[in-house]
Amino acid sequence: MSMFQQRMIITNDEIPRNDNYKGLRILDCFNDANAYKNYQQHVYQFQDNPTGLIPIRCTLSRKGSPPYYRLVAFCHPTLQQFVDIVRYDPSRPDAVVGYESTEIQMAHKETQSDFRGSKASNLQNFKEYILEGITGDRTLFLPTVCGWQPDTYFDEAIFVSLDGVDPNALYGILYLPKRAIMQSDGQTQTAALFRALDTEEALQNNAGNSVTVTLEIELKVNGTMAGVSFADRNGRGSKKNLNLVKKLDVASPLGKLRHEVVLGTIFEHRLADGRNTGTSVTATTNIVDLNTMSLMILEAVSNGRLGPNDLKHHHIPHFLPFAKEFLQLLEDVFAHDWKDPTPRNEDPYRKLYVHGWPFALKALGKVYYCANEDVLAPLISAINDELRNKDHRLSVSDNLIRVLNEEKSNYDKVNRITMDEFKDRLRAIDWLRYRKHWINITGHSRNKDGTKRTFIVKNTNEEQVVALAQNNASFISAVVSKIMSDTWTELCQTENEPLN
Repeated sequence: MSMFQQRMIITNDEIPRNDNYKGLRILDCFNDANAYKNYQQHVYQFQDNPTGLIPIRCTLSRKGSPPYYRLVAFCHPTLQQFVDIVRYDPSRPDAVVGYESTEIQMAHKETQSDFRGSKASNLQNFKEYILEGITGDRTLFLPTVCGWQPDTYFDEAIFVSLDGVDPNALYGILYLPKRAIMQSDGQTQTAALFRALDTEEALQNNAGNSVTVTLEIELKVNGTMAGVSFADRNGRGSKKNLNLVKKLDVASPLGKLRHEVVLGTIFEHRLADGRNTGTSVTATTNIVDLNTMSLMILEAVSNGRLGPNDLKHHHIPHFLPFAKEFLQLLEDVFAHDWKDPTPRNEDPYRKLYVHGWPFALKALGKVYYCANEDVLAPLISAINDELRNKDHRLSVSDNLIRVLNEEKSNYDKVNRITMDEFKDRLRAIDWLRYRKHWINITGHSRNKDGTKRTFIVKNTNEEQVVALAQNNASFISAVVSKIMSDTWTELCQTENEPLN
C-alpha cells in the first residue's frame, strides 16, 4: 500500500451555480455540512490557485430591485489589501495588471482620461487628507469606493457562503479573479489611496495594515452597465451647500484655524452657515458667511497665495496670531456700525457701509498682509518650499522652522505700509457707500430707464445713490490699491455721489 493517499480534488465545475445570484458559483458551507468539511480540508480546486484568485471576506448581496438585481460584494480591506484587490490606479492606468480588459480601457478613456488641471489638484489634496489621517492629525471619513469587475472574468469567481440567514445578503469569502477593479464612484479617492500607500508616512505608520477602507465590488458588469452606473452615481442631485460643509468641517487645518480665530470676537456667533439667516442687506445677524471668513483669513495671512487645501496642521501656530489680530482689528474699528438688530430709525449696516461687504473685508485682509509682509512673505515661501527642501531627520514642524529661518535670512524687502499706518487709515476713511470716492470704485445701480438708482437714508431723510457691491477680484484689487496709494486720503472725503 502506498504511504501517501492521493488527495481528492473537487473541481470548480462541480460547485453549483446559483441562479438567484446571477449564476455565480456558490459553495454553501452554511447549509451543507459536507461542503464545510471539504472546505476545511482544503480539497477544492480554487483553494489551490493563489496566483489567480484573491480571497476577500465580504457580504455578498443582491442590491436594487427585481428583475434588475445588482450582484455586489461589500468588504472592509486594509489599505494594502485595497491596493492588492483593486489593482487599477485610475491616474496611472498603464501600470495596471488587468488593464487589458476592453471594458476597463473603454471606461477609463470615457471617464478617467483627465487627471490633470483641477482633477490633479483634487488628487493631491485627497492624498494629503489621507496622510493627515495616517499621521494622526485628523479622523478619516472616507466614503465607500464603488467599483466593478468586467463580466469577462465572472466565470472564474467563487463565493464560499458561511452565513446564509438573509437570502439577500450572504456572508463569506469571495474568491475574486486577480483582475483590475474599475471605479464607478470614488476614482479620485482610489488614486489618492494608491499614492498615499507609496509614501514615507505610510511606511513609518504601518498604514498598509492599520488603515481600513470600505470597498463595494459589483460583479458581472458589461460596458453598458458600467456606463449607466457611472452616470447614475455622478449625475444626480445638486451641489452641496458650501457654507454647511464649512460648518461641519472642523478637522481640516483651515477649519481649525477659522474656529480658533473667531472665538471671543464679534464674529463668533455671527457667521452664516447655510442653516441660519444669510448675509443679505436686511439680514444683519451674520456679518459674513463661513466661506467668506475662510477666504478673509487666507487673504490676511497669505495675500491669496495659499488656497484652502494648502494650509496644513503644522502651519496653524504660525498663522494664528496674525489671523486673530486681523479680526480683532476689524472688530475694534467697525463693531459699532455692525448693529443687530437694526434700530428702528436706521438702515441696516450693509445698506450704508462698504465694510459690511465681502469684497471690502477681503481687500482689508490683503492690506493687512502688506503691513506684515516682512514676516508673512518668508513664511509663505517656506511653506511652498518645505516639501522640496525636506530634512527627513526632522518632524514637519521642525523642518518648516528650519526652512523658514533660511527664508528670513534672504528677505530684505521693506513693507509698503506699516501696521500703525493701516490702523490710522481704517479709522480715518469714510466708509459710507454713497460717498463719491466709493462710487468711483464700485459703480452704482441704475433704474430701467438708465438713471441712477437712489434710496432715502432713514436717520437723515436724505436721498442718496445706491452703490454696487460686487464680490469680484477687480473690486477687491481697486480697494487695495486705493488704500495703499499716496492718494488714500481721498477716501476720507465726505462728498456724496451726485444724484444726476
